[in-house]
Amino acid sequence: MPMFQGSLPTKTPAMELTDLDLSRGSSFSNFDDVERQTPDTIPFAKSPKFSNTKGNLFDRDLPLRYALDDYFLSEIDTAWSDLPLIGCGYVSGLIDALSYNAWGNFSNMHTGNTIFIALGVSGKPDSQPMLWLKALIAVSVFIVGNVFFVYGSRYLGTLRRFTLIMSFAIQTALLLGAAILVQKRIVSPTLDRQIPIDWLQVLAISMIAFQAAGQIVASRFLAFSEIPTVVLTVMVCDLFVDTELYRRPWSSNPKRNRRLGALLSHFLGAVTAGGMAKETGLASGLWLATALKACITLGWFVWRRKD
Repeated sequence: MPMFQGSLPTKTPAMELTDLDLSRGSSFSNFDDVERQTPDTIPFAKSPKFSNTKGNLFDRDLPLRYALDDYFLSEIDTAWSDLPLIGCGYVSGLIDALSYNAWGNFSNMHTGNTIFIALGVSGKPDSQPMLWLKALIAVSVFIVGNVFFVYGSRYLGTLRRFTLIMSFAIQTALLLGAAILVQKRIVSPTLDRQIPIDWLQVLAISMIAFQAAGQIVASRFLAFSEIPTVVLTVMVCDLFVDTELYRRPWSSNPKRNRRLGALLSHFLGAVTAGGMAKETGLASGLWLATALKACITLGWFVWRRKD
């Protein structure tokens, strides 16, 4: 009788597990490849829920990170987001009135600055022969700010919570910087007509002009073009061109309501600036503008997310 009889020996459970591991080798390899990827290899805007966990596979905070990623990289619900923009209109009126009263030119309203540039061709006005240069710098910085906020927002995702927080945080920081410069008297709060151009004042004007671009870009991405936040001329025209201007009830024409709200807020901001310039000075007005922008920034942290 043969020493070995019957079929080949069956595989033990350990051998089966080894074979299973080998058969899945490609899958585990792919998983390892993902783990080895750095954040630079995964576009930020295209991977909203990816969190680099290299070296932290057993980190207890991992679910929290995913939750934070999901929260801050989610899009906001644009309903009622016209209210922060109307608030930005108040800030614009406040800042422009303060800027013109103290420094002789605008920081946000670049229609006026364009007129100053044009007057400079003929050497006018006589009282400020270099006003055109300050206006030109303000307009140029505003254009650069538009490019920065437009392409930055598109790269990060125009309606993402993180994008709006970053945009308004930058605006707040620039206003804060201008307020500190004026508060510390590094920048003079008054116009010295004996000096052709005060470059420190130009610095403060440029900071304010740059941040103004952020709010008008936000109004476009939030799809409220009827609230430009920095100009009134077109808004007034659009208001009276509206064939349903007198339509009732008020809730039936939200665009009209937004235009009226933006117009009134801009006007009230300018009125506030006049009172503050008379009683407390330029610095306090800039601090108020900074506080309002900071409140809007914080508002985006808790704004309702898009369903």
